[in-house]
Amino acid sequence: MKILSVRKGFQADHSSTSYEFLAIDKTLEQSERKAIAKLSSRARPTKRRVSFIYHGDFNDLPGGWEPLMKKYYDVMYSESYDWWTSVFAFNTSQKTIDKIKKYGFSGSDDLGVTVDSKGDRAIISIYCRLNAEMVCFNDGVCDDYYEEEEDEEDEEFDTMRPNDNLLNLLAQNREYLKKGDYRLLYGVWKKYGSGLKDDGPPDLSGINKLPKPTEHLLSLLEQI
Repeated sequence: MKILSVRKGFQADHSSTSYEFLAIDKTLEQSERKAIAKLSSRARPTKRRVSFIYHGDFNDLPGGWEPLMKKYYDVMYSESYDWWTSVFAFNTSQKTIDKIKKYGFSGSDDLGVTVDSKGDRAIISIYCRLNAEMVCFNDGVCDDYYEEEEDEEDEEFDTMRPNDNLLNLLAQNREYLKKGDYRLLYGVWKKYGSGLKDDGPPDLSGINKLPKPTEHLLSLLEQI
């Protein structure tokens, strides 16, 4: 694999689309990994992670990323031409999904939040511009959120993986979303949707100080 350029949090050229997926709640069975591997000849899924990169304007993940989040993975991020998508998925009640949907919006250039569901699984997507070079900082926010099981057949591919800092940051923020803390979504609205004429989501600005992972993720969001 020829690396055309490198940046913290991702390796990609300026005409590529890249994906990183992480399973948190459970590891993937061998049959599931084989099904995912069929999506790309270069994909090498481990029990928790898989990476995809497609070069050019007309190459992309077959079927899109949505089916993988509905069935296998819990957090994902993708980057294409400096436009980023961060996704969180978890099982919950329909009542909770309806509550989260109040934070959905589409701002300028489609930056914003969408909330979809499949059965009892909520899928929350944040579309943004992201300062990926500032993902890591101290105080434990960039510590590994999980321990990857060693797999001999993945050893060679490990050298081509980008670092895990953004996946770890997303995984930590997913825990707050699962517990009903939607200040991350409110913060995204303040960044990209506060100028919209429509009523905004429930106001969470008066709630206690943000957790460090949420504060940091919001600090990475950039305006157009």
